[in-house]
Amino acid sequence: MADNNAKITLENKERDRSEILVELKEVLGLDKLPRKIETFDISNISGSFIVAGMCVLKDGVINKSLSRKFKIRTIVGQDDPACMKEVIFRRLKHSIDNPNGGFGKLPDVIFVDGGITQLRAAKEAVAEYNLDIPIFGMVKNDKHTTRALIDEKRNELELSEELKNLITKFQDTVHDTAIEYHRKLRDVEVSKS
Repeated sequence: MADNNAKITLENKERDRSEILVELKEVLGLDKLPRKIETFDISNISGSFIVAGMCVLKDGVINKSLSRKFKIRTIVGQDDPACMKEVIFRRLKHSIDNPNGGFGKLPDVIFVDGGITQLRAAKEAVAEYNLDIPIFGMVKNDKHTTRALIDEKRNELELSEELKNLITKFQDTVHDTAIEYHRKLRDVEVSKS
């Protein structure tokens, strides 16, 4: 009986993940299921110790082992859109140069934490490789939970409560990844001085 209950629970989880991917596909207007979604967030304090975090939602589940951290190399000062462009350009380059490397295949969709300027910067990075990867911005409400996804025309896409919860968790995970790396770099610098 325990074995049977475990199988039923697993089947229900698989069905729930599949349903959420189908719903996301419809909301985003995609041609295929978004099996691999990558999200990016920039973190800094007044333009110092600028870093980015990347997290992956694979088959409807946040896969923390695929998270990556980037130190921004080419941008000086606080310019989140330029930082977003740099980090996405570098991330795409990894898969293009080495498709069997640690980053794996290119994502089906990219989410960026931030508004329209970060979204447009991400589109510029994707365009430099002549890729057709859909990009959406994750917008938070005043309670700091995901309010909506936006497209490049600033249209807010209607999300079910279940999708909002998943995307909020995804957005929080990438935010925590970026903040954690930022703090680590800052703490190293402070301990040096």
